[in-house]
Amino acid sequence: MKISHLSLRSTPATRLFWLSAVGCSVFLATASIGLQPASGATADISRWRSIWETHPAFWVSLGVGLGAYLISAWIWSLRQREPAAVLFAVSGVLTLLFSFSSVFWLVAVPLPDYLFHVAAMVNMLSASGFGIVMVCLFLIYPRRLPGWKPLVVGVTIGFGAWSLVRTVGPLQNFADVQRITFYEMLAIMITIIWQVVSSGKDPRQRAIAVWLGASVLLGAGAFIVTVAAPLTFGYDPLILENYAFSFFLLIYVGLAVGLARYRLFELGGWAYQILFYVSAAILLLGLDVAIIRLLTLEPGTALGLSLFLVALAYLPARDVFWRHLSRGRRRAKATLFQDVVAAALQPGTDQRAGRWRGLLKDHFRPLELTALAGMGAVSLEIGEEGLSMTIPCVADSPALLMRYPYDGRALFSPRDLSNAEQMVVLMNHAEASRGEYDRGVSEERTRIARDIHDNIGAQLMMALHSEEKGRKDDMIRDTLADLRDVVNNAENALLPLDDMLADLRSETADRLDPHGLTLEWTVDGSDGVTLGAPMIHTLRSLVREAISNTIKHAKAQNVSITVSISADKLELAARDDGTGFDKGKTNRGHGLVNMASRVESLDGQLTISGGAEGTQIEASLPVRGTRT
Repeated sequence: MKISHLSLRSTPATRLFWLSAVGCSVFLATASIGLQPASGATADISRWRSIWETHPAFWVSLGVGLGAYLISAWIWSLRQREPAAVLFAVSGVLTLLFSFSSVFWLVAVPLPDYLFHVAAMVNMLSASGFGIVMVCLFLIYPRRLPGWKPLVVGVTIGFGAWSLVRTVGPLQNFADVQRITFYEMLAIMITIIWQVVSSGKDPRQRAIAVWLGASVLLGAGAFIVTVAAPLTFGYDPLILENYAFSFFLLIYVGLAVGLARYRLFELGGWAYQILFYVSAAILLLGLDVAIIRLLTLEPGTALGLSLFLVALAYLPARDVFWRHLSRGRRRAKATLFQDVVAAALQPGTDQRAGRWRGLLKDHFRPLELTALAGMGAVSLEIGEEGLSMTIPCVADSPALLMRYPYDGRALFSPRDLSNAEQMVVLMNHAEASRGEYDRGVSEERTRIARDIHDNIGAQLMMALHSEEKGRKDDMIRDTLADLRDVVNNAENALLPLDDMLADLRSETADRLDPHGLTLEWTVDGSDGVTLGAPMIHTLRSLVREAISNTIKHAKAQNVSITVSISADKLELAARDDGTGFDKGKTNRGHGLVNMASRVESLDGQLTISGGAEGTQIEASLPVRGTRT
């Protein structure tokens, strides 16, 4: 049982449960006092006052005290060994005490005088203790300031002695609690400003310090303006003190977020937005009061004029200031697009990787940019509470780790993550486009080389062997015309099959005649058929390459070419009666490879066979032409 008990006590959820139970019990006990009737305390609930009969400030005080206590208990339950969390928890208990002790003047049930005296003492000591603890907390968090130890001792002794002197003894003056609180709030604000200044070299600590500064400025500053400062200088508070306690909840929420380090990389942006809104509200109230006092206008008129002046002066100034803060961290999308495309279009892999790294350096200005070699798949994400960001493999570059962005003065934010994601997507798209372009260039080079080898080479060889000068000139002119077609790649042209076959028959006969070869030419079904340029070029190239191989290697006497066309298929057969070839010993040169490549590009089939009876080349191509 003892082991089980210790195990339960060490669980954060269990600690939070028991602490919450204690706080809620105190809340219910105090609330029951507030609901007691004016006739006297009673256990009969039916005689108690309703909630609506009590003063609203009563419930505001109880809500603030319980809320601050629960928030601090939650953080302490998670981080009980951290000094900052311990001080935060102590401040929560003190807030509960001074908030709850302030409500006894708002109840209807008669209470003994000594209870009011005790409540006043508790209120003064706990309120002063809250200020002392907060100053000590900000002396050590988010970082320990220089000389924090003597400062903690000095703050504790100074404000503690002042509070004790005014709480007990001959110099007792409970009203002086507001003066003490006023100077404690000033000390808190000075300390948090010191934290912001001293944490400039650590972006994580700076983000927390700026966030806490905004929370304290809003919470403590509002309490000073509405209650502490007026009472200190002899004026009436602007609002009831119990209502002003609610400002402390803002400090607790800010501290809880900072201590829990929740979404640390967004705290800086949140803090500046809070400061903007608070400054707008303060400016509006200040103008309203000044206009009422100086121009003696009605409150409604003064408020309208204040709103106009705020909109006219504050909003443009806010916009200029915000752009100044974010200057250098944002790039125009057009510029970013140009830089990414320029990186993707670098000629070599090393150049692309280097340009990509340079682009990341220019955009995010990290102090460290290292390659993550051998890390496997890396996702695009923020790490180390905004201190680093990982970039996946892109642009022939390995995965990268960026740390300390913007010259080490800030953290990576969700906006930075979104920008990096856009850059990666854009680079991948540019890379894919460049890859398609490179493939297109390669395919075009292959096509030109293939056409020159199959067609132009065969025609030039035929012209070379021609003995008639006029015929040779005509053949060279035809070759030049074909060369222009090869370069221009007139893919969309529809050409009559009969005309091409007639020219090809004449050309083939002229090539075979000097070598003493006999041609047998058979065509079936070509009347009125027009085919696209790719099909025409392929058919012509197959015949020319087959004839070239026969002339060079076959030692044949006869050659036959058969072309047969049906509704959906064109079949070509080229045969000779030469020596044939052995597939196992034949080296497939450019000609045979080009023939196969051409047929495959048109979704056709090519068969090459050879033996003692000669060589046979058969091609079957799907017809995509028209018949007239």
